[in-house]
Amino acid sequence: MAFELDSPHDKYIKIKVSGVIEKATLISAISQLMNHPEYTDKHSYWDFTNASMGLTISDLNEIAGVLKLYKPGTKNFADKSALVVPGTLTSAMAEMFVKMSNVLPFKYRVFTEPNDAIEFLCS
Repeated sequence: MAFELDSPHDKYIKIKVSGVIEKATLISAISQLMNHPEYTDKHSYWDFTNASMGLTISDLNEIAGVLKLYKPGTKNFADKSALVVPGTLTSAMAEMFVKMSNVLPFKYRVFTEPNDAIEFLCS
């Protein structure tokens, strides 16, 4: 798995992920995003369209656990995250993650169309 943070847009920071998605590198990408200087002001756009699922349900649960450790510095922060995924299998796994993350201070949504994700982030 490889990832890169795209140059920030007005409303969101885009993370492009490629290869087989695996837990350690995904946690590293999450950490890099959360340490971005504009993170609290901009939503996140996770582009998984060039990636394939390599995570188990247990991995997703661990990632949600890591995210539980994040405490936003303010009540009002950019809390939307769009997960843009290819195909139904990756979409189903991403939807499981969304359900696991209901207790987190983030609003995750899964999309297969980039324009729908951008609309969600900019609304």
